[in-house]
Amino acid sequence: HTRCAGRRVRVASPARLVAMVWIQPTLVGPSPAGRGGCASAVCGNDLVFIGGADRSPKALDDVWVLRFEGRHPLTARWIRQTTTSRNGETFPAGRSGHSATTIGSEIYVFGGMDPVSGTCFNDVVVLSTQNWEWRRLALAETGSPPPRNAHVACAFRNDTCIVVHGGSSPDQGPMGDIHVLNVLEGREKWERPRVTGQAPDPREMHAGVCMDDELIICGGRGRDGVTLSDIVVLDLTEMRWVRKGLFPNGALCAHGAATWQTRSGQNACAIFGGVDGQTLRPNELTVFDCETLAKVALNEKALNPNPSVTLDDDKALNPNPKAPASRFAHACVSLRLAFAEDGGNGKTCQHAFVVFAGVTPAFDLRDVWVWVEDFGTREETPRVATPTVATPSTVPASDLD
Repeated sequence: HTRCAGRRVRVASPARLVAMVWIQPTLVGPSPAGRGGCASAVCGNDLVFIGGADRSPKALDDVWVLRFEGRHPLTARWIRQTTTSRNGETFPAGRSGHSATTIGSEIYVFGGMDPVSGTCFNDVVVLSTQNWEWRRLALAETGSPPPRNAHVACAFRNDTCIVVHGGSSPDQGPMGDIHVLNVLEGREKWERPRVTGQAPDPREMHAGVCMDDELIICGGRGRDGVTLSDIVVLDLTEMRWVRKGLFPNGALCAHGAATWQTRSGQNACAIFGGVDGQTLRPNELTVFDCETLAKVALNEKALNPNPSVTLDDDKALNPNPKAPASRFAHACVSLRLAFAEDGGNGKTCQHAFVVFAGVTPAFDLRDVWVWVEDFGTREETPRVATPTVATPSTVPASDLD
């Protein structure tokens, strides 16, 4: 099993190995405007994208649904979703850098920033995907986390809680705190757990996933402005930092992450994009094992990565049209795509990693790319991708300074 945007799903391993390729799906319907810092969630068969901001800067409050149609060639339909709100309130306010976490058929939105005023938020608003109605979460007690944006939030404990780590605000700068939101009906409240182990540096613009009640965070930018390269694991049952390693491709922030599962059944995390502090990172997708934190070898068609692009470059070309352009502040999710088989008898399910929007030095992007199996390159002999050995791949967090 794996976890996609806060939901746990089971991914079947195909009998034969196929190459992985980047595909730009055929998009039907009006598309969203280009943006960075939008929140993303998987709910059923829908990808839901909420808000973000453009470079003017203007905060956005729109909700878009991307629905794949389950046929070849890969096709998806954009739907600008009209929403309502309880009691006639107008919310949530336009924002970027917020989080969206799926609990059942609802999406919990927390935090974010208005890029014009610099105001950060710490409210929790909930969007039902059954009637597309917003409601403000009524909390049993006070004690909400400080306002923030550019944090990590994931569901755990069988989707009864949401854990929030880090983020930043103009008042506090990068943070390293842990907060837990109980979402059980009638018991909704924030808690500040006691966390043991060696805590990682406070940070913003990091990325993270939850796997088997472990929070795995990667990279980010620290209080001194230095871009970070570590991977750190928090055991959410014991509330203890338990493992620490290094991201195999160096420092990064403002990147995207989503869960993955390797051919051999390993729980993994897939990372794409971001910046290293000075330049856009190459448009490479990197997967690491969630237990060992070692890089996983991928069976993918050979691609020539984009060269590095400095952050003050006035060009945003994509010399490799077979992969998404380098970018940061984009949205990444993973999900299962179901395709009708030839003849209409049954369906084939594929695990897919989706990249949407983001920012380059010159443009606000609005493109969609999918990393998925290439049916045209099926091999008759099964082979299993094995992890590249890192030396050391991981050590206990308490053993590192």
